[in-house]
Amino acid sequence: MMKVLNTCLFMTSLLFACGQENREEKAASIPSDESETTLSAYIQQIDDQDSTCMKDIALAKQDVSKGKIVFCSPAGFLFYNLRQEEQLRELCRKNKLVFQYELFSDVIYEGQTQGCYGAYMDQVIAAKFGSGFKERLLAQADSMLLASNDTINAYDCDKRPHIPGESDEYEPRLLMKIPDKLRKQLKKDRDGYLPFMDIGFYMDKSGNTSDYFLNFFMDADHESNQKYEDELFKMGVEKLKEIHWQPGIVNGQKVITENNVRVFLIAD
Repeated sequence: MMKVLNTCLFMTSLLFACGQENREEKAASIPSDESETTLSAYIQQIDDQDSTCMKDIALAKQDVSKGKIVFCSPAGFLFYNLRQEEQLRELCRKNKLVFQYELFSDVIYEGQTQGCYGAYMDQVIAAKFGSGFKERLLAQADSMLLASNDTINAYDCDKRPHIPGESDEYEPRLLMKIPDKLRKQLKKDRDGYLPFMDIGFYMDKSGNTSDYFLNFFMDADHESNQKYEDELFKMGVEKLKEIHWQPGIVNGQKVITENNVRVFLIAD
């Protein structure tokens, strides 16, 4: 039973940490009120074998006794920092709160519960500022982010930039045909695959792209393929320029984004 509860609580925290859609592995939304209530209720009567949770609660109480109240955001394997972190830190300072990430391990031990430090701090914050304060602060930070007109990573959008007619839920991929002569000059890896590359670029609120750059080139384990890197990159950029994208969306508003597309090579 504890193993099931512990797994549920970890996933709850993972979902909360993401807040918005992750890369393909990223969870989709904030956890339900029922899941949050489960952890909140559990820390009122912790299993006496749950040393992880008890230590976290003891540390949280010690910090609170010193006047340190922490706005926690879970962080760990396969998920990323909050898009509005800079703005949230500013708001926390104004409210005499400390913002920090609560680290989670992807290794879950039976009978040991992660997230208790943050759960205790959440209760302290709710008692001091009222129910739903953390959600309101996150929303306010998002509004500040949108007002700043800063560039946002495409993966942090509520709806990511995508090609019209295709889903925004997956990382964009492009199949690029290359001339047969060039294909014969390239060497394949042991599984028979040609090199591929990741091309980055910026996109405005109208879907226009600019400032292309090479994020990564996979040479299929053959150094000789690297001499074709520049040529393939230029071909990839020309192919990407043919696409008119739907821009990224945050809180219903179009935003400027930094993007990445994986380009796979296929024979002409």
